[in-house]
Amino acid sequence: MKLLSDIVKKLNSFLYVKPKMPVAQFSLSDIIQARKDVSLLMFGVLSGEITVLGALKKFPKNIPDDSIDVCFHILVHYEADEDFRKNDNLYREEQDDFMLQMAQILQNGEALPINIINEYNVFYKESLIYPDINQKTIIERLKKFINI
Repeated sequence: MKLLSDIVKKLNSFLYVKPKMPVAQFSLSDIIQARKDVSLLMFGVLSGEITVLGALKKFPKNIPDDSIDVCFHILVHYEADEDFRKNDNLYREEQDDFMLQMAQILQNGEALPINIINEYNVFYKESLIYPDINQKTIIERLKKFINI
């Protein structure tokens, strides 16, 4: 741990790190509100009011909720499947219906069904949502990088 501490100190001298902030604690009402915000982003993408990239930029960060993480993946797949969507009407309709159902569930502040969460977690062990950069996230990334 001493070595890791020394590495972090050296990196801090080269990288700008935001001042240390207290670890955010999220209440259930915070998580429910974040789910509702995500549902609005998904509805916006489905209606064409916002692009997928715009929705991903506005996605809530650092919220410890599997439902929110899964919806991030759903939006990424929505964008990645653009070619399939253009060429296959049935695929487009099924993907739109699935995303609509997930948005409707989140609109009520409810968690997504556990079978859907588990299905996504099999393929995506980590969240793709980039957290806010602070000392804690830099240390976590370093641990991954040096395989600790």
